[in-house]
Order: sequence, then C-alpha cells, then structure tokens
Amino acid sequence: MSGQGMEVASMAENRTTIAVDAMGGDHGPQTVVPGVLNALRCEGAPKARLYGDQATLDAVLSQHDLEGLDIEVVPCVQDIEMGEAPASAIRKRPDSPIVRALSDHREGLVQAVVSAGSTGAMVAGSLMLLGRIPGVDRPAIATIVPTYTGHFLLLDVGANVQCTPEHLHCFARMGQLYCTELIGVETPRVGLLNIGEEASKGTELCIESHRLMAADPSLGFVGNVESRKLLFGVADVVVTDGFTGNMVLKLIEGFGAFLQKAASDHGGSSQPKGGDGLEALIARLDYATYGGALLLGVRGTSIIAHGSSSSLAITNAVRTAHRLASQNTPARLAVELAGP
Repeated sequence: MSGQGMEVASMAENRTTIAVDAMGGDHGPQTVVPGVLNALRCEGAPKARLYGDQATLDAVLSQHDLEGLDIEVVPCVQDIEMGEAPASAIRKRPDSPIVRALSDHREGLVQAVVSAGSTGAMVAGSLMLLGRIPGVDRPAIATIVPTYTGHFLLLDVGANVQCTPEHLHCFARMGQLYCTELIGVETPRVGLLNIGEEASKGTELCIESHRLMAADPSLGFVGNVESRKLLFGVADVVVTDGFTGNMVLKLIEGFGAFLQKAASDHGGSSQPKGGDGLEALIARLDYATYGGALLLGVRGTSIIAHGSSSSLAITNAVRTAHRLASQNTPARLAVELAGP
C-alpha cells in the first residue's frame, strides 16, 4: 500500500465513533435512526453505534439506504423508563442503551454518547461510569441559547436542582472555558441570573454566588443579569441552578412555539414586511437547530438531547457530539480547570 493509501486507511480507522441511545426520546427509533443517518451523510462524518433492541432497530434500518454509512447496532435487552430513579436504574439495568453506551465510552470504544432519553439517567450514568473532572464537585448541563445578536451559554439547565455558591462559581468557570476554547469567544462575559442587577438582590445563594464570582479576577464577571435581557445578548455565559435554568430554557422553547403559532394564525399577507424576519427568528429559537446540551464536568462527552427531539434535533446532536469529541473537550477543560 502506498504512503498516501496508508494515511487514508489510518484516518478511516481513527474516525470518531458516536454512541446513540436509539430507544430514547418521546418518538423512539423511528425518529432517532433517520436523524443519525442524516448526520452520517455529511462530509467528514463519524461512525455511529446504535444501542437498543436488535429486532426493532434492524426493522427501522431496513427502511433506509445505508450505502456508504458506517453504522452498527449494539443489542440491548433492557431499557430505562423516564420515571425511574436514575442512580438505581443505572445499577439495575446494565444492559440498557444508556449504560452500555457510557460503558463503551469509558472503555474508549466510542468517543461520545447521545441520548434523548432520561436526563437523570444520563447525568447519573455519566457520573458513575465516567467520573468527574478533578476540581468539579457537580457537573452542569450547558446549552446554547439563541439571542437577538448571536447566542449565549446557559448552565445549569437540569443536572442540579439544589446548588451552593461554590457550585455556581464552578459552573461559571466551566462555562467561561467552554465559551473561550470551544465557541471561540475571546473574553466571555459571565453573568449570574437574578431578579435584579444589584449585588444585594436575590436569595442567599445569589448574593453569596455574586460575591464569589466578583472576587475571582480570572472570571469575566459582569454581575447579575435579569431574565428579560437574556435574549438581547447581555452576557455570553449565564449561570444559575438547574431548577431555574430548566424553567428558563423551557420558557424560551415555548416562546418559539408561540411565535410559530402566532405567525401561522395572524401572519401571512397581513404582515408582509415582517414575515421573512419573523420566520428567521422562529428558526433561531428552534431547539432542534442546536440539537443537544453538553454535560460539563465529567470525563467524557455526554450529549443530552431534548426528550421530544425531532430527527433534525438528533442530527444536530450527533454533529455536536462529533465536534466536541474531536476537540477532546473533557481533557481540555481538565487542563484549564487545573490551572498553572
């Protein structure tokens, strides 16, 4: 084999492999599988492993053209239901897609995991099977949210309902590093979500978190930010607890759906000048465009997709997983968090 041929073969062998929980989400394999296949049709696409019921996945795959696509099925005979206690489910269901995929990630057989299934199980499984990055007490789910001028990173959006000021400070540091290293914002503005801009506003958690962040010279802290200003791009990173962040995220997602219905019911020819702009805004607010959220702070790339993900959302989640895994996100964050 020629030198060039050996190089091409080596590149093919070293291609990133993405593990996908094919049974997860509200719509299951009929939606997840086409989304994965679309991601694999792009130039420079990764390999994919689908985890789930063999017969079901074989039947769905038989409906599609797989020529040229590098995909395999990993049979799993168990599944984790949405209502199950996450940690218990991880222990009791070792042959479920989430556990098998995360275990393969730990062993280096895949470089990222994508699931639209139980968020709690993905968080618990990632902690139990992959472990935390040194210096991180709690991981945080970080998602990109569109704004009028661009986008911002919101965290936490669901991993931690109850937080301490130290947790929020760590979220801020991880968010800042993610924004700098992986989104390309040179000097990210970090804001703390609160009910007012004054340092004395909010709960004890907010007040003490503000104090910690303001005292950190390495953090580009811009102070408290109010929710009414989020979509105007007041900060590049917005930090809050998982309970509040999840509600904010769902409100923004709901607002996009509201705009779509309003445009459908009242737009059209009655608003010809604003129609195109409104359609563009609706598209920007569609969570499917961003695909999934990264669990920051674990030793691996865990992408948590929306439970009601469409095929487009799954496609973008796989693409996001591929990009982050290729950039070796966990290792880069570990180095940066360790400091000099």
